Amino acid sequence: MWTKQMLAQRKRDPKTIAVIEPDKCFGAFACSICQVACPVAGCIVEVPDQDGRMVCAVRADLCIGCGLCVALGNPTAPQKRDFGCPADYDAIDMVPFNEVVQALESAESGALETETPVKGVANEWADSPGPAGTTNPTT
Repeated sequence: MWTKQMLAQRKRDPKTIAVIEPDKCFGAFACSICQVACPVAGCIVEVPDQDGRMVCAVRADLCIGCGLCVALGNPTAPQKRDFGCPADYDAIDMVPFNEVVQALESAESGALETETPVKGVANEWADSPGPAGTTNPTT
């Protein structure tokens, strides 16, 4: 792997984090380029979508907001790079961190009548500490 894996907890909340649109994701087992590009161990995971197809999802509690997974040419990408989600899929956008956390908390509390408006964010806080500055809703 060409990226260094970050194993320590992040020091502060990022301004933006990656969010994967499952309907645009080619599939976790067929592509996984975003997982290779990500410097954080376990940040991008495989989860089943509403049709049972395995797609990639970003763990909000681990993403550092580097944008290395975002498609080349995507306007939300924070910097230029040579690798990322294939441009013909462009399944990943950088979304403000606070919006993602609010959407996840609303979905968990049942405040949203439909599924979370920010799709593709795996909320697996039960196995790791919650994002810096937030409480873990499972504890």
